[in-house]
Amino acid sequence: MEPKISALSVVSGQNVTLPFGSYNVSIAKCRVGWTSVPVTVPVLDHRFQVFNGTEKVSVRLGVAGTYKLEFRKADGSPLAGAYVKIAHVEAENATVFEGKVNVGYVTLSNLPYGRYLVTVDWQGETLLSRVIEVNGLQKGVNLTTNLLPLVTLTVLDADSRPIAGARLRIARAAGGAAAFDVVSDLRGQAVLSNVVPGSYIASSSWRNYTFSVPVHITGPAAEVRFPLRKVRLRVETEPICGGSCSLPPGLSAELVCGESLLAGASLAKASAELVVEPGDYVYVSAPLKLRIFWNGTKIFEKDVSADASVLSVALPFYNLSLKVVDASGRPLPNASLKIVDGLGVRAGRSDLEGTAGIGFVYGRRVQIEVFWGGVPVAKETVAVTPEPIEIRASVYTVKVEVVNALGQPVAGALLTARVKGLGYSFEQRAATRDDGAAELRLPIPSSAQVVLEVGKGRIHLVRQLLTEEVSKGATRVTLDLLLDLGPLQLRVGEFASLVAVAVAIALVVALVLRAWSGRIAARKIFEAYGGGTEVEEESEEASWRGILERFREVFGSERAEEEEEEEGLFDEL
Repeated sequence: MEPKISALSVVSGQNVTLPFGSYNVSIAKCRVGWTSVPVTVPVLDHRFQVFNGTEKVSVRLGVAGTYKLEFRKADGSPLAGAYVKIAHVEAENATVFEGKVNVGYVTLSNLPYGRYLVTVDWQGETLLSRVIEVNGLQKGVNLTTNLLPLVTLTVLDADSRPIAGARLRIARAAGGAAAFDVVSDLRGQAVLSNVVPGSYIASSSWRNYTFSVPVHITGPAAEVRFPLRKVRLRVETEPICGGSCSLPPGLSAELVCGESLLAGASLAKASAELVVEPGDYVYVSAPLKLRIFWNGTKIFEKDVSADASVLSVALPFYNLSLKVVDASGRPLPNASLKIVDGLGVRAGRSDLEGTAGIGFVYGRRVQIEVFWGGVPVAKETVAVTPEPIEIRASVYTVKVEVVNALGQPVAGALLTARVKGLGYSFEQRAATRDDGAAELRLPIPSSAQVVLEVGKGRIHLVRQLLTEEVSKGATRVTLDLLLDLGPLQLRVGEFASLVAVAVAIALVVALVLRAWSGRIAARKIFEAYGGGTEVEEESEEASWRGILERFREVFGSERAEEEEEEEGLFDEL
């Protein structure tokens, strides 16, 4: 500067001859080991003076003698094992340092002031990319990355409950970082070391099914929810029962996936429910199948899924209560019942009150057949309800009144009713009371024919019982009986014949008596007018004829009157 001399280029440590005066350092360049081209460095003290006796001058340049870069994890602990690259921005991004840092820091010597781009990678993924300023104010810099030293990962099932012993693999969603293979502990937790925050994929498997779920890790704790759950399957009766129904003993159920049996259960006695509960977790998307057996026979099969922790299946087992009545609504005891449900044929019998209880009937609708005396008297298909079901059978009570020809009741008459139809027959007997009546309770289906036979001793009557009489419940039978003498009964015709014979006999007797009395009278007259009794008729035929002529003359008029009286008697008879 003073005196004016041309620009001079010198190297540090070089001896040069300079006139006294003031000098200005305009530019400085420094040779470094990381590039072959000298690097321009800032000049901190631009001016110096040369006096008499000045042998050496110092020029302070912007070069850090040592500069330490420390790398830390997110919690401030040293980051060892990261791959670090340091580039000088003003030197066209010349690389100052590149390599793996195993001790958590890098110390650089003779580092020119300026801006540097520091990039920190971890297992192929960039943790930090930052420009730092080296200006002599600090001897180093701490660079904290987002690398998480420890991450506690909680493995949950579909119902947010911890899963112990779960094996899973955690991998970066976009790739790059190494994957983690871990197993959850009893609390369902697994600890991951040196985790780069971001999106991950957690993968696991259940039997032959593999599934993956996303996991977003941003801090020291994270959760992963797997599509697994504990399943409890309840087999129960239908709600319409209101707790009055139960499942039968011998019922068993099994839960399978494909050909693998997951769980099974059975009932040794009647119960309101049957619980099937696998001991292990179940994949929610697995194709499950529930099979139910009764006494070894499969009665139910259904596809189910573990979309809920508690699954319910209702079976239509009912306790069937029946009340069997006849056509008039009165209880019908001792009726045989045939119930056809969804599992086959059941049998029962009504008690003295006409009621019957059939347990463990399967199906919402059942067919009921009623037999009485071997005759089918009812057949209905009914919907099962908790209330008693009334079955009206074609059984009729018919009152039979037996009277004789005069309309008087006949006691002790024997009644026999025969019911016949296709494949069945029925016979009932009864005897009339003193009032001449008796009741017959008869099974009479619509297609049946009923023949009624009424007998009293040797008097019998057979006729068909009409539908109107059955519906009315009463009929009257008139026997051709006029006189009942206990061991002997007489019909009307027989009595009339007997009376006619008696009258005829009486008439003959009367005629004989009249004729006899007339002969006696004639003999007396003969004795009075005809001479002695010693005259012989055979020898004196002429005399006899003469006497006879005289007799006719005397009694001719009296004989005519007697004949007229006899004719009047016959007319009266």
